[in-house]
Amino acid sequence: MLMHKNKIISFIISRLPLFILLCLGGFLSQAAEDSPLIGSALGNAEQLAAYRLQIEDLEFEFGPYHPSLIEPLESMIALLNEDEDYERVAQLQNRQFQVMRTELGFEHLDLVPLLQSIVTTQLALGNWEEISDQLEHIRHLRTTVDGENTEILLGAIQDQIDWLFSRITIEDRREQVRNFFKIRDLYEELEDIVEDKYGEDSLEAVPWLYKVAHHEYHLVSFLNASKGLGSDSVDRLVRREGTFGLESQNRNGLSSRSFFGNSSLIPVIDKGRPIGDGYLRDAYSMVKKIQDVVEENSDLEAQAMIKIYRSDFQLLSDRGTGIRGYRDARDMLLEAGIAEEEVHWFFERPMVIPMETLHLNFADALAELRERIEPIASVKEQEMHLGIFTSWTEALRSTPMPQSKNPFWQLDHPFKYADISFSVSSRGRASSVDVLVTAPEELDSKRSISRSVRDIHFRPAIIDNKARRVKDVHMRYRFVDE
Repeated sequence: MLMHKNKIISFIISRLPLFILLCLGGFLSQAAEDSPLIGSALGNAEQLAAYRLQIEDLEFEFGPYHPSLIEPLESMIALLNEDEDYERVAQLQNRQFQVMRTELGFEHLDLVPLLQSIVTTQLALGNWEEISDQLEHIRHLRTTVDGENTEILLGAIQDQIDWLFSRITIEDRREQVRNFFKIRDLYEELEDIVEDKYGEDSLEAVPWLYKVAHHEYHLVSFLNASKGLGSDSVDRLVRREGTFGLESQNRNGLSSRSFFGNSSLIPVIDKGRPIGDGYLRDAYSMVKKIQDVVEENSDLEAQAMIKIYRSDFQLLSDRGTGIRGYRDARDMLLEAGIAEEEVHWFFERPMVIPMETLHLNFADALAELRERIEPIASVKEQEMHLGIFTSWTEALRSTPMPQSKNPFWQLDHPFKYADISFSVSSRGRASSVDVLVTAPEELDSKRSISRSVRDIHFRPAIIDNKARRVKDVHMRYRFVDE
């Protein structure tokens, strides 16, 4: 309530003429002794009024787009940010952008930091489409002015992708589907750039191509989502790419086709297989191609790690259990000199697959797993804990929420959660799910949580060189309070 009153006071005072502020100075300075909150508001208001006069003088002398306006505008923006007056911040940033573009031209990389600041303001205002537009502008500048710097260009595209992933969490079903297929377009562009700039047989291309493969897993998640998201995604996919990707070959070599009903496509699939599982096979082929590059150019440790990823997608795409690949990777890591205790710890617990980030260094993969566990349980305890699983949306309850490496795109969601125990079979399937604790305590979705956990894909535990069923596995299942 005090913060709200402070905003109102700041808003009113900032609009008073300077001479009135000076006349009221004695009265308000005494009030400031009794209320530091009012004193702070007065200080900012006086400074804002002074900067406005400075800007008016500069405009009269040099014109409305002279570079001398940039500094007082920046100072006003800083004061308004302190007051969380983001509407006025946005107005001044647009003015500042006009001045800078007049001075520097329409295509200059020095515009990028201001555009990034505009994105921050629009994020505070909740103007999602405006953020997407500004990220597209940043990407355009990167392409036009610095197109030879491939990593910076790819980073700009990744920012667009990460933001659209975040938007999926906060928008309605129609927008979720629309933004997902925008992501698909961006990944196609990214793949073309990577293969053109690096060549598909280059190590520099490997982490980016893995992102493309991982996107196919997300596509299949969308096609099989609940609450109408799946059917909307199927329809959008068919309009975009035709029906070929929804046709699958079963183990007998017979094709399972899809056909149109009265209003939309109806996929026909093999029992136990997801809609669009052909896309998972495409992902497996991509990871296999990555493996060929790594084995041609890298050391034993990296070769072992890529075997793990290939086995994950082999299991997901129903091309076998992947057990041989996991065993080989384990032996190769030991041969590469990785500590036996760490290798055993890594393989003896199930893990959610596919992994979002490609790690060709075992220490990085181990650190990521422990970082997921340590907020909940000590990694030294006897209890086998898998850490936190955060589901993406209500319709994607068994799909992990994408986590950008850039904390800027990690929105602060209100979460509910359940601490659960369950078993994981030798083929990576969860069963015997038991909800232990929930927050809030009266959470009434325990049955839904159990079903969602049973649909999560796990890498099975490898113990004594065999895939083993593991009982009493613990995990915190977290989801957005929609």
